[in-house]
Amino acid sequence: MTWVDRRFLGLAAAGLAVLSLNVCGGGSDSSSGPTGPTVPGGPVTPTPAPTPTPEPTLSASCAALPAGDLTASCPQEVASFQDEVDSAIRNLQAQRPDLFDASNVVQSVGQYYVELIKILDSQGLCAYFDGEELGVADSSEFNDQYDILSAKNIVRIGSKTYRSTCRPSAIPIPQAPRGPSPPGCSLAPSREVACSRDAAGPQFYYQVEAAIDHVLENRPELFDFNDTATRTDWPRIRDLEAYQQAIADDLTAQGFCAKSDRLEEIAVKNENARSEQYDVQLADNYVRRGTGIYRATCYPAAF
Repeated sequence: MTWVDRRFLGLAAAGLAVLSLNVCGGGSDSSSGPTGPTVPGGPVTPTPAPTPTPEPTLSASCAALPAGDLTASCPQEVASFQDEVDSAIRNLQAQRPDLFDASNVVQSVGQYYVELIKILDSQGLCAYFDGEELGVADSSEFNDQYDILSAKNIVRIGSKTYRSTCRPSAIPIPQAPRGPSPPGCSLAPSREVACSRDAAGPQFYYQVEAAIDHVLENRPELFDFNDTATRTDWPRIRDLEAYQQAIADDLTAQGFCAKSDRLEEIAVKNENARSEQYDVQLADNYVRRGTGIYRATCYPAAF
């Protein structure tokens, strides 16, 4: 299981493929100390909406199309939307220079795709990120696939980004209904487009660390304080699921929406525009502390 509750359906088959951008946590991690991005600013005040209301669709153009055909054939042909995709990228670079560094490395992968989808939607084009490529369509007859980001998160633009054309259109990819919001969360369920570590760092780190402190102090039965991770004072966790849920409950009491994905990571949000993922256990055995607990930011929120 990864930091994404939802899985992306692949374009070449009806199977599911987990979105992975090298930010997964848990597993056999054996690091002995806190590492990670610099945490900016200070604590953030949670501001969840008072009542859950349905989230508007990210792309009205996609909502107007029937679900894509996952058995579609996708050979290389001739790009139909190359100019529109290139123009959208250039417009985004002009409108949001904060999303790019001097070498055109994207600083927030989730925002990059979300904003491009919005720009293309404003032109009447359905754009859908499947975890690897951006599909673009204006009807159910066909869609093009574009690879607009390198493995190092560098912007790709121009004819080399075109990959294939699917007939009939494989997008929008059908999705399962969103799950319910976790108990105590007043925000409606949400679904992410993409997740990665934002260069700006996390917003909710201090609150998550405070929640760990509270659980260590108030739920000592969950830990063996005589057994700690190498070169740390992080105690062994006796009941991993109860530990995660206790942290999620503490964050909820602070006014956030928080969700434990059962033995892997905890997702936190105070709005549906974004959420953050935290890995609060080391090698699935010990408490994890420090800025290394931050794993990813998802846009929109992942739950």
